[in-house]
Amino acid sequence: MSRKKGSLDFLEGVTEETVEWRMLNMDSELVTANLSRTIGPGIHSTLDPHWNYNAKRGDGVVPLNNILRFETFGVHCPLGTKLRQETRLRLVTTRGENGTLKRGHLAMNCELFNKDDNSQRPVGRAEFWMALTRPLAAPGQHRPTDVPEPIRFLKEHEVTECDLVSRDIESYRCQAFGDGQAFHDTIPHVFHMDRSDIYRHINTAVYMNQAQDYLALLYHKVGGDAGRLRFREITIYFRKPFVPGQAAEVELDFVEYADRFHGAVRLYHSDGEKGRSERISVAMETRGPLH
Repeated sequence: MSRKKGSLDFLEGVTEETVEWRMLNMDSELVTANLSRTIGPGIHSTLDPHWNYNAKRGDGVVPLNNILRFETFGVHCPLGTKLRQETRLRLVTTRGENGTLKRGHLAMNCELFNKDDNSQRPVGRAEFWMALTRPLAAPGQHRPTDVPEPIRFLKEHEVTECDLVSRDIESYRCQAFGDGQAFHDTIPHVFHMDRSDIYRHINTAVYMNQAQDYLALLYHKVGGDAGRLRFREITIYFRKPFVPGQAAEVELDFVEYADRFHGAVRLYHSDGEKGRSERISVAMETRGPLH
C-alpha cells in the first residue's frame, strides 16, 4: 500500500537474535566490533519490506555505512542467549536552496536486550548513519539527485549539531588529561582482496578489528597488558573507502588512565610517489575499561 510523501516520522522494528560464538569473547561478553554483524538482520527486516534496494538494478542507490557507533556494557551473555533487538530508523537530509538533495542518510538507532532478563537493561547499543549513494556509478555520479521513491513516505529530518554526521573527522584524536599518559605511533598498512565485500571496498568490520589490534599492539609495546583492554565504545567514520591493493598510513593515539583507556586511529590513503593524502580517509575512536 502506497503512503503519502513525508507521512511517517520513522520506521520501527523488533527482531530476535541468538547469541553465537562469533559474537562473544572468552568471558561471554558481547564483542563491540562484532555488533555490526549482529544487528544487520534487524536493519533489513525493518527496511526491506519498504525498499528492496540493489546497487546493480534500478537507480542503483543503496544505504552504505558512513558513521557508526557501537556500545556494549560487559553484560554476561552466554552462548544461546536470546536477544531482542529494537530498531528505529529515520530519514535525514540536507537540501540546497533550490530543493535539490545535497546529502541523504538513513539514521538507525538500535538497542539489544536479553529477552529473558526482566530488568530490561540493554546489553548493546548501536547508531548507524548510512549514506544514500550509488556505489557502482561512474566517478562523480555516486551521489543521488533525490531520495529513492520507495522511501519518500518517510519525513525528511534536518541534521542537528548533536548528530554524529555533524562531527568533523579531524576531531578523532586523543589527548591526555589529569593522570592520563599518551602514546602515539604511525605505521603502514595495505589491504588485500579477502578484506573486501560485494560493494567493492574494504568491509566495515575489517577496519574496526584491525584498528583495535594496532592499539593493543601499541599498548603492549609501551609495557601495557593488552589483555586488560575492553573495547566497549567504538565510533567509526568512513569518508573515503579503501579498495584491495591500496596502502594506508595509520596514525595511532592511545591514552592510558588508572582504570580506563581512550584510543583513536586515523587512516590516510598512501601513495609511494605522492605520499599520504591530505585528508583523513577513515577514522575511529574507542574507549573502555582496563580490567
